[in-house]
Amino acid sequence: MLRKVAPVLTATLLLFAAASAADQPPPDKCPPRGGMMGMFSSEQRLMMMADAQKATADGSLSMQDYRSMQRDKIRAMSEEQRQAYFADLTKRFKALPAAEQNKLKADAEQRRKDHPMMGGGDRPNCPPPKG
Repeated sequence: MLRKVAPVLTATLLLFAAASAADQPPPDKCPPRGGMMGMFSSEQRLMMMADAQKATADGSLSMQDYRSMQRDKIRAMSEEQRQAYFADLTKRFKALPAAEQNKLKADAEQRRKDHPMMGGGDRPNCPPPKG
């Protein structure tokens, strides 16, 4: 009995596996950004970069220390606080004059060109982030 059922069962399982694989979308060639950067839109990242540059401009705080403080602050936020923070970043970016927005975008693009492992170099098959 088992000898008769086993081939039928195996064929059925193979058909189900093939059907479910066909129903799955193709794997994403460009997976989401890892770490905390995956949480932010490009506008939010640009605004965070502008904030970091302002906070570290006088040299009293290193960029590494500033980023560490920001990371800890964001991790300590509740989901509601985090969403409000994201909304504030977006609102402040959109409130910037177009020339300043374009300058931030150009600076980020130049940084990606100068440092190929940032923003896409470590993500083969991915276009550079739009921003």
